[in-house]
Amino acid sequence: MKANPLIISLLVGLIVVLVIAGVSVSVKMNSISRIYKKELAKNISLEKNIEDLKLDNNNLKKAIEALNLNMENLKKENEKLLQLNKALENNREKVLMKNMSGEE
Repeated sequence: MKANPLIISLLVGLIVVLVIAGVSVSVKMNSISRIYKKELAKNISLEKNIEDLKLDNNNLKKAIEALNLNMENLKKENEKLLQLNKALENNREKVLMKNMSGEE
């Protein structure tokens, strides 16, 4: 019978240790759950930001393509205008030469 109180106190001690360990595990799991939910929300937000950035990137690429096309068209028009300017200069010189030769 002397062993019974020792066994009972060991069992009670073991139960107390198990209860403390269970509470500790529960608190840790709750903490981990909160952290997981917070990180999950952050991940969702980042994924949305990534999608928005991809859309913005595509829109910017289209705008750049349009600007490049406009630039090419303006270069062609500029070349035509330069040729016309050169032709006008030549015509002006011819007219001046005619006027000078007609005055002499």
